[in-house]
Amino acid sequence: MYYVNQEVIKVMKILKFGGTSVETPERIFQVIHILERYIKKEEEICAVFSAFAGVTDRLIETGKMAEKGDINYIELLKSLKERHINTADTLTGHTGSIFSVIDNMFQELGNVLHGVYLIKELSPRTLDFIMSFGERLSASIISEALQTAHIENEYLDARPVIKTDNNFGNGKVNQELTDTLIKDYFQSHRKLQIITGFIASTEHNETTTLGRGGLTTVHPYLHRPLEQRK
Repeated sequence: MYYVNQEVIKVMKILKFGGTSVETPERIFQVIHILERYIKKEEEICAVFSAFAGVTDRLIETGKMAEKGDINYIELLKSLKERHINTADTLTGHTGSIFSVIDNMFQELGNVLHGVYLIKELSPRTLDFIMSFGERLSASIISEALQTAHIENEYLDARPVIKTDNNFGNGKVNQELTDTLIKDYFQSHRKLQIITGFIASTEHNETTTLGRGGLTTVHPYLHRPLEQRK
């Protein structure tokens, strides 16, 4: 917090949680307690989340298996879905709409992988899209868990507000456009934002990733426009 002409300006804190921080339901409960402490102190925060530990690697593996024509990618996909359903069940007590969200995401992911399996080709663009499901699933589940804990929040898929070139696998952020989009979004969304790390999109809304370690890469692109925001 600082002062400009006697006006109190709150600087939003951006909290980052990597895959090991959200590896299990128990660790996610710990994250929820951390967020509760900030909220009780009336601090303005948002939170960026990675995929659950190991999920990104498994998603890459399913894509490569499908590309090679290995039908066992379906079993790996089923185990990933079961993990996310079990985590959501533990965190929410099997309430809320999160289970239909998970079903829909895995149906979409399954359709993409089936296409890879049929044509035996996995482009960098398609792989980025496949990897994006990790962050989208984890942030969606954690957002629902926070609602269950009576913590008002909104899930934010970062793709509409972080824009890159089309260098799939390691997108370069268009900082000027991203700054504008982030400031505009946060001006009209005042609740706690639960944000996907690692993923972004091109100006044509094609999914990109910011390279492995993209959770921390997301931070500066959020930080600058939010620091300027009043």
